[in-house]
Amino acid sequence: MAGLYDALTTTDHKRIGRYWLRSGLLLLIGAVVLGVLLGIEGTDAESTDLFGGDNAYFQMWALYRIGLALLVAAPLLVGLATVVVPMQVGSTNIAFPRAALAAVWGFMLGAGITVVAVLAGGGFGAVDRVTNAERDAIALTLVGLGFVIVSLLLASLCLATTVISLRVKGMTLLRTPLFAWSILVTCSVWLLTLPVLLANLLIAYVDLHNGPGTFGGDASGSLAIYGQIAWVVEQPQVYAFAIPVLGILGSIVPVTAGVRAARHGLSAGLIGLFGLLAFGAWSQPYFQNDGAIPHDEKFLFIAFGLAALLPVLGAMGGAGDTLRRGGDAIVGLPAAHLVGALGGGILLLLGVVAGALRVIEPLELGGSTDQVEGIGTLAVSGVASLVLLAAIVAAVGGFWFWAAKIGGHELPPMLGRLALLDLIGGAVLLGGAQVVSGFFDTVNHPLAVPTEDIADTLAIVSLIGAVLIGLGALGVVAAIAKAVRTGATATDDPWGGHTLEWATVDGAFAEPPALVTSESPLLDDEGEDA
Repeated sequence: MAGLYDALTTTDHKRIGRYWLRSGLLLLIGAVVLGVLLGIEGTDAESTDLFGGDNAYFQMWALYRIGLALLVAAPLLVGLATVVVPMQVGSTNIAFPRAALAAVWGFMLGAGITVVAVLAGGGFGAVDRVTNAERDAIALTLVGLGFVIVSLLLASLCLATTVISLRVKGMTLLRTPLFAWSILVTCSVWLLTLPVLLANLLIAYVDLHNGPGTFGGDASGSLAIYGQIAWVVEQPQVYAFAIPVLGILGSIVPVTAGVRAARHGLSAGLIGLFGLLAFGAWSQPYFQNDGAIPHDEKFLFIAFGLAALLPVLGAMGGAGDTLRRGGDAIVGLPAAHLVGALGGGILLLLGVVAGALRVIEPLELGGSTDQVEGIGTLAVSGVASLVLLAAIVAAVGGFWFWAAKIGGHELPPMLGRLALLDLIGGAVLLGGAQVVSGFFDTVNHPLAVPTEDIADTLAIVSLIGAVLIGLGALGVVAAIAKAVRTGATATDDPWGGHTLEWATVDGAFAEPPALVTSESPLLDDEGEDA
């Protein structure tokens, strides 16, 4: 009972962060299992029936797509940030720690309700007639997802306030470590856009209960509820879950290379620009496809899709330049955290390239959103898969990098490399095959039958990718379990870090940090030249 009491009352940001991380990892395992089952079904949807009918298949399909963003990528990044960001900015704790604790418990409650409601026959609509039992379960799904969104908003408020108000003296915003800065940008985008998603859910909920049936509450069956909220896992909004990828890249690469980051201010500006281009609440195909010009052929959508390439290319170029300058410091196999950081960056680059291809109208990768209630071609899912898996891979790289601060354990490096390579390879196969399928007009619909033979082959490639991702996720969990079981203790600064979190002892500052005069204060202490 004492353990439960402590769990419900703790104000330690590291412990709260670990709750987020455990929730995210548990849901990651569930998501990859579901992804493999959907992949098996997708290779022969006409004769395979793993889920017991079209409606159940659609419900799981929608849960996987929405869940990968809100139930997996988001909690992993929030958990990592809750542990690391306060220490990076020189604070002893997160702002509003009780609100942060309420956020993680609210998330667990909401995620549990969402998953149980879908398993009970709910979900985000129905492809056949909506029964009364389904109507209640669908409503419960919307309530559960609403809890998740409110919890993420509360966590975002705590993290953003920490970066804005609790920075140590001398640490201006331009001197803020890139991971903390990327979290501030991410939280700002979430605080401005997730309330819109909450409003979408409220409209669908009210419509479902004695509403006019305009938004998916009709008895004839509809995918309209999913269509209304799908914008959150489509470009540009899906990029908002991957903004921290650039921050993790910018934090890990200079430490690994043993040199200061190249043009820290420019890197911060690129992250800010990517955050601006990830603001996607204005882009809702379900409500915007009734005009003369399809949604994905409008100027703003095309401009955002093409411009998103610039900050990601710039960040990858900066990382490459930093590695070049510190080339002598990298010997032997690359560290697991470097594999995660670079792998996340490469996947994100592939995702924004696919997003840019989608907005080039002659390629017709968008397929346009009026084909099936705002769902488009499979390339839409391909962009989301690459971007969200980039966020997950980068977060896993962050586990290995900040393991000393998260749990005090040293994670096994070789197992980490293998798990991350599985995740990266699986993401390329899964997301890449989906994007290529878009060129053959494969519709982004759970019940669509491929019109081209090559689409069947690409479905098998996607399944192989899903299996690799599953093996990678299991490898991550196995590595963490092994580290905890063996009790391998990490030193406080195993990598020679540059920022303030590495000055903590057992996660706490022995004395207040001194005046910060650069973005790499620990290098200043050592008297190194920029």
